[in-house]
Amino acid sequence: MAKGMGRRPKVDLDSGVEDVTLLVLEWLGEQGVGAMIRVDAERMRDGQPAWTFAASGGPLDGG
Repeated sequence: MAKGMGRRPKVDLDSGVEDVTLLVLEWLGEQGVGAMIRVDAERMRDGQPAWTFAASGGPLDGG
């Protein structure tokens, strides 16, 4: 991973996707990509996937 200026959370690789998600979002930011994950309780109540991922910008070499 590129040396970034952001915070690096300590990650237990066996803990699951929650910790890794922060690292992925930070890495995307270092590459010039704006990204977000949104969790929507209303969508959960409707039986739809609760989250949405959006990304824009770049470039990502070899993506």
